[in-house]
Amino acid sequence: MEGPTPVSTLIHAATMVTAGIFMIARCSPLFEYPPTALIVITFAGAMTSFLAATTGIL
Repeated sequence: MEGPTPVSTLIHAATMVTAGIFMIARCSPLFEYPPTALIVITFAGAMTSFLAATTGIL
């Protein structure tokens, strides 16, 4: 993907939103698992967001 910087940023942002919606739809069967599986999924998501925030601060 090539283009001026502002346009490149907008294209990238739109792609990420679409990819996020696709991944939620694709992983929706995971949300029907027993509570222990949901706890593991929640913990993995929380750790990922914590590490991303920590990396962003540094």
